[in-house]
Amino acid sequence: MHTVKIKLACQRIHEGFRAFVRELVINLRSRGYADKTVSFYEEGAVHFSFWLARRRISPSQLKESHITDFLSRHIPRCDCPVVGVRQHNTVRAGLVHFAAILRNAGYLAPAKATVEGIDLEVQCFDDYMLKTVGLQDATRLYRRRYVLEFLHEFFPDGEVEPARLTSNSVVSYLSKRGSCMKAGSTKVLASSLRSYFRFLQLHGRCEESLALAVPASASWRLASLPTVLTDEEVERLLSAFALDTVAGRRDYAIPRCLVDLGLRGQEVARLRLDDVDWRKGILRIAGTKSRRDDELPLTRAIGAAMAAYIRRGRSATTAREVFLLLRAPAGQCVTSRTIAGVIIRAAARAGLKSITGPRILRHSTATRMLRHGASIKEIADVLRHKCLDTTAIYTKVDLTRLASVALPWPMKGDL
Repeated sequence: MHTVKIKLACQRIHEGFRAFVRELVINLRSRGYADKTVSFYEEGAVHFSFWLARRRISPSQLKESHITDFLSRHIPRCDCPVVGVRQHNTVRAGLVHFAAILRNAGYLAPAKATVEGIDLEVQCFDDYMLKTVGLQDATRLYRRRYVLEFLHEFFPDGEVEPARLTSNSVVSYLSKRGSCMKAGSTKVLASSLRSYFRFLQLHGRCEESLALAVPASASWRLASLPTVLTDEEVERLLSAFALDTVAGRRDYAIPRCLVDLGLRGQEVARLRLDDVDWRKGILRIAGTKSRRDDELPLTRAIGAAMAAYIRRGRSATTAREVFLLLRAPAGQCVTSRTIAGVIIRAAARAGLKSITGPRILRHSTATRMLRHGASIKEIADVLRHKCLDTTAIYTKVDLTRLASVALPWPMKGDL
């Protein structure tokens, strides 16, 4: 009965929308979505198309605002004879895919978004960080967040007027906000505000004194020790993958890149098939944090792990990224969040509670190289540090070697 009513509803919608609903189903199935999910999303698309038909809206007349009205106004009090899923989140998720199909066909005119006030200010600041300063996505993310909090604190009415800011008010804000933050986070907050004030100064909207008023957060170089894994813990982590499954082969190749070469999670996610030179044994790391391309040796372990995954598990797709999603939407490239999830789940299986993300593996690579006699310069080259001081912190990690050169504490009788 349910299927019959859906088919009847399809007959009452615009022919163009019927074709797009069919394309939606084909697209979702090709990307690995479960049959039940495909059915739910199809029902949502049919429901939306039926609602449009009642208003005599054709594909050429469709706008983004129609989707918004359907979800916010119609779904909560729907009395359509269409039988199917009506949960807001499920229908919204289905319409995201349906909208993509419509856009690819040249329909669905975007609504004119009006960005103003604080949101516009943060957007302009982000453009400055990207186009003028050339900062990476991760750096821009936390700077946007801290500046957004700052602007909401000083301009609750939404109208940004830098002339109202004073040096004393900025210092008071940092003191109050920093009192409930760790030292490292306070330092990031200060650098974010300093960057924002430079942006204002560049556009003639504040004096240089405002940027100079931001105090430097107290910090001591090399004061802390990075958390690292022992060789035995690294082996436990690498043993936590089932290499007889597609997921296991893909997931095993990921920590091999992190452990053997100390790559960042984002760098692993960006690896492309063209970056692997199998004949020369070279792995090219493109678009790194320093905005340059680097070349590292393709170790035998990494090469074998990658080859096993590519030959026996990687989806047949036009995507050039090495590591792809295995679940819907299958065939798309992984993200740094996917990389972190792989490591965290493996750590849980191995009983390694100290691992909260892939960063610890990069630290462990450096300390392992140090224990095997590598120089600071060699470690810096592998980690691609521009400054040796960044690498110097790892010289403190080998406590055994440090203890061997430490002078004995004089006893009372020796004084």
